Amino acid sequence: PMKLSLQHLVKAKNEGQTNWEQLFEKFAATLIDQINTLSNIATEFSNFAKMPTGNLEEVDLRKIIDDAANLFSSYPNIEIRQEPDSLGEIFVKADKEQLSRVFINLLKNSVQAISRNQPGNISIAIHGSSNQVTVIVEDNGAGIPEEIQSKLFSPNFTTKSGGMGLGLSISKGIVATLGGNIWFDTVPQQGTKFFVQLPL
Repeated sequence: PMKLSLQHLVKAKNEGQTNWEQLFEKFAATLIDQINTLSNIATEFSNFAKMPTGNLEEVDLRKIIDDAANLFSSYPNIEIRQEPDSLGEIFVKADKEQLSRVFINLLKNSVQAISRNQPGNISIAIHGSSNQVTVIVEDNGAGIPEEIQSKLFSPNFTTKSGGMGLGLSISKGIVATLGGNIWFDTVPQQGTKFFVQLPL
């Protein structure tokens, strides 16, 4: 589209079209949008390629979840609820920014799965044992159709027009490098649960 628009603009200039300035302004706006899109795609692929590396340290899992939930707390039709537990402090060895991205991606997916004209409920539960912890992010959204469930963690697979399809694939890569696991359970038209299991 960028090349075609530029060729059209050059042709209009050579033919002396009187509306050339209007065409130029329209092309410039389109070009800026396309460059921004390409920049975003490049950034996403760069982040995806760099997932195996990270600054591993002991991080407060509960704080990471709290911060991620706060990012989505302003949505008027959605309530994010954290289920009570008796686990106390929970520390895992991870890259703080990468682990934050996992839960931001999951919450973003949950928010996008909920129709704007229905009350949305997202719950976050934490279950632990002596050597591992499992975080469950559950929503009452549209669920995941059976025909796409096997592709959900594949790079470049997306059902959204504005995304690159890397969010869940990146999340899976991050969790895997930490020795953990991520999976989901879904019922179409009722909701989805995502499970993130990490070693303590």
